[in-house]
Amino acid sequence: MPGMRLGTRLTLRRKDWLAAFLRLALGAAFVYAGIWKHFYPYQFTETVMAYQLLPQPLVGLSVALVPWLEMVSGALLILGVKPRSCLLLIQAVLVIFLVILAITMLRGLNIDCGCGLFSERQVGLLAILEDVLLLGLAAWLYWLEVQRLLPAR
Repeated sequence: MPGMRLGTRLTLRRKDWLAAFLRLALGAAFVYAGIWKHFYPYQFTETVMAYQLLPQPLVGLSVALVPWLEMVSGALLILGVKPRSCLLLIQAVLVIFLVILAITMLRGLNIDCGCGLFSERQVGLLAILEDVLLLGLAAWLYWLEVQRLLPAR
């Protein structure tokens, strides 16, 4: 194309590949987390109860809904179905998780966060950092999706 430098097209392709890989990784992380919570409901219930934030009836509701929310949003993100909606939903879930972690830290509770995909981890700065990074990734992927809708200049 006129006016384009030689390396520009390659850079766009790399960014697209990176975005696709990261979209798949984020979706897979949410699917995995949802599957774990779905197949281990008693452990997930104990984790939710340890936070001491929800009344008993809402504990059961959250234990029933959160895994499906994670699995469906992650799977649809992987498949590329309504990616902006999935990314917004994932961002909302991560913001809620961050608020819950912050409240728990401020209350001084020393509990397992239930957010580590491969290991148990206490509520703390590492768990918050993980969620902040995931939130930043979801926000960047959302921004890329929105950029695709804008007319080229």
